[in-house]
Amino acid sequence: MSRLRIKRIAGAVCAVIILTAGAAPFLWAGTDRVIPGVRINGTPAGGMSREELETLMHEKNEELKTDVLAVKSADGVIDEAWKFSDFSVHYKGDEIDKALKAGRDGNIAKIWYDRWHALIMGDAVHWMASYDDGALGNKVKALASEYGKPPVNAEPSFHGDGSVTFSGGRPYLKFDEKALLADAGRILSNGTSGEADVSVLDEKKPDLTEKEAKEVNVVLGRYTTEFGIDGSRDKNIEIAAKSIKGIYVKPGESFSYNQATGARSKENGYQEAPVIINGKLEPGIGGGVCQVSTTLFNAALRAGLFIASREPHFAPAAYVPVGMDATVADDGLDFAFTNPFQHPVCVYTVAGQNTVTTYILGNHADTCSVSFETTHLQNLPHKVIKKHDDSVTEDKR
Repeated sequence: MSRLRIKRIAGAVCAVIILTAGAAPFLWAGTDRVIPGVRINGTPAGGMSREELETLMHEKNEELKTDVLAVKSADGVIDEAWKFSDFSVHYKGDEIDKALKAGRDGNIAKIWYDRWHALIMGDAVHWMASYDDGALGNKVKALASEYGKPPVNAEPSFHGDGSVTFSGGRPYLKFDEKALLADAGRILSNGTSGEADVSVLDEKKPDLTEKEAKEVNVVLGRYTTEFGIDGSRDKNIEIAAKSIKGIYVKPGESFSYNQATGARSKENGYQEAPVIINGKLEPGIGGGVCQVSTTLFNAALRAGLFIASREPHFAPAAYVPVGMDATVADDGLDFAFTNPFQHPVCVYTVAGQNTVTTYILGNHADTCSVSFETTHLQNLPHKVIKKHDDSVTEDKR
């Protein structure tokens, strides 16, 4: 065989190989199948038929049910996990057409290039998920409503060994609802678990947050007093007790009873009840608040707090031993203490049906022993008050 003929045969073979190679992407992919090299959301799908794609989509939809949308604020106050299933996240059938159309758009040159690129480099087709935007909107509104309320202190749980743990607590937060909707919608549409950022616009923290409560782990002191049933007086005790429930006092800072409770007025909910005025029981607004201040005084003493301001009643109070009361008044009489410890303390007062109890909560390292000693005890005689009455005749006294 001549060299010229051999060259012609070799050239023809090369041409066949080149043509075959160039046509390969067209020969390997029928019109009803995904072109080779395509991956759908990370899963190889080259050569799949519509029926096989439907099966794949069913599997992907099942996986979406276990995905989670994390919703967090930068400071960690909001930290929630929302299930994709709560928003009916799923892939629709028209996403299958997207996979079948891959490498079939454009002129012949573009189609040839796209198919070869998919074959050699791989080509990603991303199915976009659909979701119930109404359900997402309601979820965001519910979150905004929950944190849009006044701040709430973390609540203590008391244990038999004297220790204390806290749970709950919530600040007031205002955040960008539209931004959260957009970010959460993007993640749901993407079809993959992700984290949506909560952009906080305004925040008001409670007196005692869960973070601060971690330093408060024991009862430093407590005291309980009893009272009879009197609707108005009971109501005043309840209001005063609630106003000092959860007050957080940092090391070196002072607490003022009058400042914490505010004015004892009808506007603040206080009612008329018996109060001691000049040694006599007389009707007055806020009767009963001194029992709460007295209960606090005794708890503060037992906790080892520094008493900065305290005055006894003109006459002994029936609900505590003589000399252990602390009266208050809007005109300036106040009960106050200072926290001398290295850790914060928390005032926690609860009014029951006929008792009021104050706990001074703090850190175990600040536990101290407190004892009481009577240094002076005296019985004061009754006073004799003489009055002259001009209307009385001389033979009468």
